[in-house]
Amino acid sequence: MREIRLIGCAAAFALLAFAATPAHAQSTTTTPTPMPDSVTIPFARLAADLSGVTGELDAATARALELEAEITSLDEDTRALEARLAVTTQRLLEQQASVDAAEATLSEAEERFRGRLVTVYKRGSLDPLSILLTSDTLTELFSRAAILTRIAEGDSRMVSDLNLAAANARYQQTVLADIQAQDRTLKAAQQQRITSLSALLSEQEALVARLTVEARDALLQARQLTASTRQQWRGASIPIGTVIPRATASVDSRPGLAYIISAYMPRSYVSAGRTFSAVCSWYGPGFNGRGTASGQIFNEDDLTCASRTLPFGTVLALTRGNRRVIVYVNDRGPYIDGRDLDLSKAAAQELGFSGVATVDVEIVLPVQ
Repeated sequence: MREIRLIGCAAAFALLAFAATPAHAQSTTTTPTPMPDSVTIPFARLAADLSGVTGELDAATARALELEAEITSLDEDTRALEARLAVTTQRLLEQQASVDAAEATLSEAEERFRGRLVTVYKRGSLDPLSILLTSDTLTELFSRAAILTRIAEGDSRMVSDLNLAAANARYQQTVLADIQAQDRTLKAAQQQRITSLSALLSEQEALVARLTVEARDALLQARQLTASTRQQWRGASIPIGTVIPRATASVDSRPGLAYIISAYMPRSYVSAGRTFSAVCSWYGPGFNGRGTASGQIFNEDDLTCASRTLPFGTVLALTRGNRRVIVYVNDRGPYIDGRDLDLSKAAAQELGFSGVATVDVEIVLPVQ
């Protein structure tokens, strides 16, 4: 993944040095469902060489630009963490309410059960056989047998309800503990990013004071490029509630196989020569309509994903069994150890999983 991060930095420097314009998605053909007039995804360019760019700059300017890229990356991470913490905070409130409700149900079941035990104790020992044998008539025998059966069934339901309430209370508490653990992990990651960001900003501030006018101009241009790119991502947002039709696309390394794509994405891709396996989770509820780290508004119905290291706009061809889908990176995450990608809800559905799954990944480039 470190290799990909370097490639991403190289792409950013190459864009700065050569004033390259981000690639545009192919125009979408007319569809029978509502779609935005135009969607332009700022796809990542992965062919630049970092040493070739920085070699033309003096050491101080190169370091200033390096710092700018690292600060931007940390800013992106911080924004992603803030969004996830906001969702986690809401989930904690909702889950605490679920725990309280489960515990209240358990208390009610326990109270009913204790009341039943007190009633049995006050009546003394209950001998069902004696009750039946002291019946004077056959009708009375059947009546007493029916009453005893209902009592037994009622006691059985009471015990069952008590056990179910106790099990549900334990489960809800386990879910709460899991969300609390995630919250602690996210807060620790956020604090680490803030600490690193403070150190980089201090270094940059000291360095900028010694830069030439030309170097400061280059730094300003880098910042303008970052702001422009974020604006492009914002403009590429698909409004929440928009029906996003599906289409199919081909990848040159997998002839004859069709990949599911969003209808506004290009229909042909070439392999970038890098494949790997990734442990994928998914996200959607709570995030829909929130901003992503790239600046694009998250739409759980779009085919996107979050990665901690891959540059925004990187296109991934994903395969799970006989299911295939193409997504692009527009967010940062996941922040749980052992997971590599966080897919949108729609992407996970296309791959046929609802929890965590291992997926084959190939980095691809759109054919324009």
